[in-house]
Amino acid sequence: MNKKVHSIKWLYLTVFLLPVLGLAQEKGKEKETNIDEVVLVGYTKVSKKDVTNAVSSVKAEAIKDMPSTNAAEAIQGRMAGVRVALSEGSPGADVDIVIRGGNSITGSNAPLYIVDGVQMDNALSILSPKEIESIEVLKDASSTNIYGARGANGVVLITTKGGRKRAKTSINYNGFLGVRKIQNTIDVLDPYQYVLYQYELYNKAGVQTDIDAFAARYGAYNQLDKYKDIKKRDWQDEVFGRDAFNFTHNLGITGGSENSAFSLTLNNIQEDGIMIGSGFKRNMANFKYDYDLSKKLSMSLNARYSRQTIFGAGTSSTGSQSSNRLRNAVRYQPFEGGSTVNVDEFDPLFADQTNLVNPVLLANSEVKESGRNDLLLNGVIEYKINKNFTFRSVIGYVQRDEFVNQFSGTVTSLARQNNDQPVVFLSKTQTRRITNTNTLNFKKTFGKHKLDLLAGQETVKTDGESLVMNIKWFPKSITAEEAFANIQSASPPSGLVQDAPRAGRVPDRLASFFGRVNYIYNNKYIITASMRADGSSVFGPGNRWGYFPAASVAWKVAEENFLKDSETISELKLRAGYGLSGNNRIGSFLYDTFFTTSSDYGYAFGTNVTPGATTGNILANKGVKWESATSKNIGLDFGLFKGRVYGTLDFYQTDTKDLLLLAKIPQTTGYEFQYQNSGSTTNKGVELTLGSTIINKDNFTWKIDANISSNENTIKSLGNNASASADYYLYPSGWQNNLNDFLVQVGKPVGTYWGYVTAGRYEISDFDYNATTQVYTLKAGVPNAASAANGAKAIQPGDLKLTDLNGDGNIDNKDMTDLGNAQPKFYGGFNQTFRYKNWDMSLMFNFSVGNKVYNANKLEYSTQYLYKDNNMSADVADRWKWFDNNGVKVNDPTALAALNANTTMWTPPAGAYFLHSYGIEDGSFLRLNNVTLGYSLGKDFTKQLGLSNFRLYFTMNNVFTITGYSGYDPEANTRRNPLTPGVDYAAYPRSRFILSGIDITF
Repeated sequence: MNKKVHSIKWLYLTVFLLPVLGLAQEKGKEKETNIDEVVLVGYTKVSKKDVTNAVSSVKAEAIKDMPSTNAAEAIQGRMAGVRVALSEGSPGADVDIVIRGGNSITGSNAPLYIVDGVQMDNALSILSPKEIESIEVLKDASSTNIYGARGANGVVLITTKGGRKRAKTSINYNGFLGVRKIQNTIDVLDPYQYVLYQYELYNKAGVQTDIDAFAARYGAYNQLDKYKDIKKRDWQDEVFGRDAFNFTHNLGITGGSENSAFSLTLNNIQEDGIMIGSGFKRNMANFKYDYDLSKKLSMSLNARYSRQTIFGAGTSSTGSQSSNRLRNAVRYQPFEGGSTVNVDEFDPLFADQTNLVNPVLLANSEVKESGRNDLLLNGVIEYKINKNFTFRSVIGYVQRDEFVNQFSGTVTSLARQNNDQPVVFLSKTQTRRITNTNTLNFKKTFGKHKLDLLAGQETVKTDGESLVMNIKWFPKSITAEEAFANIQSASPPSGLVQDAPRAGRVPDRLASFFGRVNYIYNNKYIITASMRADGSSVFGPGNRWGYFPAASVAWKVAEENFLKDSETISELKLRAGYGLSGNNRIGSFLYDTFFTTSSDYGYAFGTNVTPGATTGNILANKGVKWESATSKNIGLDFGLFKGRVYGTLDFYQTDTKDLLLLAKIPQTTGYEFQYQNSGSTTNKGVELTLGSTIINKDNFTWKIDANISSNENTIKSLGNNASASADYYLYPSGWQNNLNDFLVQVGKPVGTYWGYVTAGRYEISDFDYNATTQVYTLKAGVPNAASAANGAKAIQPGDLKLTDLNGDGNIDNKDMTDLGNAQPKFYGGFNQTFRYKNWDMSLMFNFSVGNKVYNANKLEYSTQYLYKDNNMSADVADRWKWFDNNGVKVNDPTALAALNANTTMWTPPAGAYFLHSYGIEDGSFLRLNNVTLGYSLGKDFTKQLGLSNFRLYFTMNNVFTITGYSGYDPEANTRRNPLTPGVDYAAYPRSRFILSGIDITF
């Protein structure tokens, strides 16, 4: 849904005023505030009143009524400074979580996840929202440094639900049934518009063979009116238009005795994708058991297993145009016929001429299964030595097995490149991690003095193996299932050999020592200091240890006498923190040289090819060391009107230096890249969180929680990675080969788009016309964009015009400039919950303002490039026209100007795809992410049924989006690289999800 973007800003302002409205109605109500919560911060729990760091928290209460298959979706828009975005709309799609803008350039910006005390990767993707007790996000280095390694990008602490001691056994079932439908599609030319455009392409140059080819394929011009009535094939609807059903079941059993507590959680998801052949399945089980062996000694055990599979090849990998499946659904001819081969059969000649394949045939010819099995085992022993000392030991084992089975049938481009025979890609990866953490905690109160000391030691041992096989030349009649089960049936043609399998190992060792001191005086003044030392095996000898100190202070102003009896200010705390945290996210053994083998590096010996060996394209660097981030934070926590309004305000700056950059190096070295500690970035910003209970009556409550954040990212240095003559380098997004469309420059933010400025089109007035030769020639002084936009072909009226920024009369790469970036000016979310008697309702919004989106789809579908018989964006219907209503080419300047008096679009360029400002759009949006309406039976009635809870609910996800963006989704991000954010290229379309469910507790 596209509407005026300025309405978003009005809604933002309104929602932040709402908590203040209506406060006078109920000033006498009892204190209600979330500042009394207990939060998990660095190996221990702390009262939120005593926290000195920047921490955002989401409790189970906030997400318990929001049905979702992905825990990351459930927290989207709920925490200041935490951006949660789905990369695209496919089942099981990656979820990007970036805290305070991210610090790395070429490395990962994902935070560190700790689940029940054990480190896991991408943990939210294997958790059900129903089993989460709390999520704490540590945002500044004074809190993240206690986790040292990889804490530079923030730390997400997840606590799952457990049983309760002395509680009777309780069984909860929550299940829902829903359906997904595509939300919007890309408008394309209808059949009549399509053939008129093809007529122009075939006839414009006056080449007889092309003229005859058009007539043979589509008919004579006077026969084209039949395409006005011809049945349109809506390929996007045929590929993405199915009703995608979802069945989700959550079962939880909890209970406890005098000395023990247990919980068992089971989760099953079966979900179709809106695209043919796509879907998602997950089965998950989690068991937790707590037991008091004595008054001093207790133990906890946790076992989690998750098995999930994603089906379907999707619309595009992170590769270029060759792997784009969306383009077939957009550009394939929009009707039956027009070929000697039926449209629902494969036409190899048409595929070669158009670089297109029938999208339905293609979707049915590619089979892909991506699976992931996760096992987590952890045990905790806690011994209270005496009333002051507590020893705690956590040991955890995490294993992840991942596999990809992909079959490319005969109609795919990959098969056609290999003798028209199917190709199978197989990969298997296993990683194993053993974690052991031992801490000794001392707590004691001396009069007005409260002391909390923590000392700890941690080891993390990671191992793993990977195997990748690319198997070619299967029999043409083989099915995907047969190929996966019988890879030996692939037979290379004479003289050729299969690619050798590629295998690897990923050992990683981390040894850590840490300590923290927390001192509180008179319940008013708090000082926290911590130190962590990490030794990592990914660095070479002499560079393995990193040291990360931090300190923070807080002043509980509300406890002072001058505010203690205030009727307005119930809570007020000032915080300040400073600290260092580290990042070691590079591969193992990059400080040394290793060889890999493949037939790609082979050589001819006799009649066969012998596989060769190579060192790869990354040069070893023995001097690479820890990346470190220095963070400064000043914050304010407050509660007003006896806690009726509460919030947090933070100002921060994070400076990252010694960036672990994958730097480009001179080709004369024999390598292309090298990991270096090169460059630095700065992130600075402000975060505001507000919450309020606006109305709190016996039969009606209205609560609101909102947050808004602003982050400014700047590259401060690129070290040796910049060009010799300037402090920048260019970087490709990869959607079009050899297109350097991102600028990485000191003083600019990461994610700066680099291209030409669109200047409309060339008009008749830009040309001199020779009536004798009927040739248009650009006037002197009119900039010539032929080489940049038109494949070096002579510029004609109606062609795309670009801005000559340097004024030299010729459009070339010297006229490229900064076209904006993917960083929003501010972003956030707000949630409103209502309860009226037995009814409940919640609305969850998230928003972003000021970010630009690189709509590569828009550029591709409005550029002709090399191929005829390709459909185009509907905007092309308004293009410059050369043929009148009788199909006669118009050359006369006056007549041609009159013919195009009411057109505004340029002729689709004939040159290669390139970035110009037409493809950069405002990505601001306001999205109603979730609406849930529920009804719970009364307590008296449920008691008669032997139940403690019975709730029915109806939910709609992705309800509407107010945006000026013309593509599928303004949040699309398909490149998966910190340097190239905000690129919307062949993203799987987002869908609207409508569901209903039941929540029963016995």
